[in-house]
Amino acid sequence: MEQIKNDQIVTATEVDSGSSSMSTTINEKTLTKFEGSDDINDLSIQLERSAKRTELIQSTEKGSTSAKNPAYVEWHGINYSISEENNHVRKIIENIHGCANPGEVLAIMGPSGCGKTTLLNLLGNRVGSKGVQGTITLNGHKITKNSKRFVAYCTQDDIFFPHLTVKETLSYTARLRLPREMSRRDKLKQVENTMALLNLTKCANTIIGDHMTRGVSGGERKRANIASELLTDPSVILLDEPTSGLDSSLALELTKILKEFAVKQRKPIIMVIHQPSSQVFESFDKLMLMADGHMVYFGERAGVVKYLADQGYKCHPNFNPADYILELLNDNTIKQKLINAYTHKTRDDPTGKQIFEKYSRRTRADNQLNNTILNAPVTSERRWEATFLQQFSILTERTFKQNIKISLSKVNISQTIALTIFCILIWLQIPFSETNINDRIGSIFFGSVVWSFYVLSGSVSSFPLDLVMLSKERQSRSYRLLSYYLSKQIAELPLVLFNPALFTIPVYWATNLLPDFGRFVAYLVVVLLSALTSQSFGYLFGATILNVQKSITVSLSYVKYSYSLLLQIQFDSPKAQFRCARPEELPAGELSMCVGDDVPMSSIPGISIIENLGLNDLPWYANLMVLLGFCIVVRVLAYYSLRKNSRRNKE
Repeated sequence: MEQIKNDQIVTATEVDSGSSSMSTTINEKTLTKFEGSDDINDLSIQLERSAKRTELIQSTEKGSTSAKNPAYVEWHGINYSISEENNHVRKIIENIHGCANPGEVLAIMGPSGCGKTTLLNLLGNRVGSKGVQGTITLNGHKITKNSKRFVAYCTQDDIFFPHLTVKETLSYTARLRLPREMSRRDKLKQVENTMALLNLTKCANTIIGDHMTRGVSGGERKRANIASELLTDPSVILLDEPTSGLDSSLALELTKILKEFAVKQRKPIIMVIHQPSSQVFESFDKLMLMADGHMVYFGERAGVVKYLADQGYKCHPNFNPADYILELLNDNTIKQKLINAYTHKTRDDPTGKQIFEKYSRRTRADNQLNNTILNAPVTSERRWEATFLQQFSILTERTFKQNIKISLSKVNISQTIALTIFCILIWLQIPFSETNINDRIGSIFFGSVVWSFYVLSGSVSSFPLDLVMLSKERQSRSYRLLSYYLSKQIAELPLVLFNPALFTIPVYWATNLLPDFGRFVAYLVVVLLSALTSQSFGYLFGATILNVQKSITVSLSYVKYSYSLLLQIQFDSPKAQFRCARPEELPAGELSMCVGDDVPMSSIPGISIIENLGLNDLPWYANLMVLLGFCIVVRVLAYYSLRKNSRRNKE
């Protein structure tokens, strides 16, 4: 099967994509020409990197599915509108059409707010069906859930787990999304090749980071985002502002890589780009210009200057056409004239079907591929590349690695140790006497509430923070929601229990709670179960309300049951006997609990203290069952709330 060739002039990138021997010849000639020049080293490095890039792309071409079965993206009659207040409908884009062929790079340009990213979301089937009109196809077939996973989408915002390294991030993506027939070793080899291709090898073991944690640079972060999509061998690549935040040299290098990927692996690449340099602009094959949700131009990139000149707007020969285009489209008068001109041009073809057929190679008679390949649906027999157990295992490992650096950070451990010391100093060796009963109750209440609040405040924000990443990966069909949810429960289980245990064990013995090992184990189990129940409520309200303050207020209502259970463990025991206070030990006017109508007591049984507090309405096993019920049922409800929220997010 012969490779599809571009109809355009040969660009510098296409020269780079030649054979290694060709690169060597260029290297020798160029070095001879510039011998003695100060630029010889830089030129040698560039040619070496170009040859290496070609080698890496060719090494992945053999196993590329898209290279053997290219995808043609076509769309026409695209309209999108949203409903606003008072039943007002606002049109976002109108009558958009175009196509992207294998081996080509299509750039979508226009001023901010013109609808570029909205169109890209529509092409990636990430908007839903509400308010959408028109036809978008892959090889003549509408995009389905199964075909959607073959459309890579690199968002403008680089979405990552901040505490994972670049290599870990890409490795987990490869293990989840590459074909299950590939061995783990081959998948990791693909990761190494992709990192080398995008110059990420040096930062492979550096964490991604975020605004709170220092990690890779902005350029490395952008390349890591693109790498996570390229390594999965997609049939179509969509990129939203891939060069934003990069300097001109890095932007050009990245564009060359993408261009060569398109040519060598026969992938259509569609990118939204705002203001490319002249060299980057020259690397595009097709160009679409948009303004105020309308089309201004679609066709060959090389023809846009002549088209604008025919409309009366001639670009100076030494001026960057991309800059000139934006100047025109930022002028309201000129912009409207260009919109009207293109509308007039397509007046006999309002949906643009004839326009895209003119530029689509799928419908051309000289296409060397047979109709079976040209019209083959881009799909897979499997819904997911990784099995359920593989997804569960991979996601559990990833979640644990990400969260352990947060839950067991130096700051959190230090806070727990400081809190432990603080409580020990306040309640050190509380005597078993009537005057110290309130101190004992206070220490139990504090330990019960503080860890419920601590765990709740962390878990209630867990899903809102994860929802963006979850939406991104679910859109690409990386895993089932259930495998994500279950893996999160297992991965976070030891992490959520570590700090409460670290606090409770020393505090229990240092504060002289009931000196009985069985009661100690029961006390510790209830504290940990209370923490898990807090986590359950945090999950539920985090996934449902997505409001931290409301969630905490509602969730803490269950603390009564864990608090009652802890008091029952400590006071409902024959060993819980408290020495009666002498008259001089009590405040003036206060009577001892030992004084009554019956025979005066020598000590106060713990059970009478529980009765005085009014916390004996339920037996201990009933409190335990309520606590367990909350823990389990609330987690199930949290899953369905998350499922509902994730679907709404996709729409």
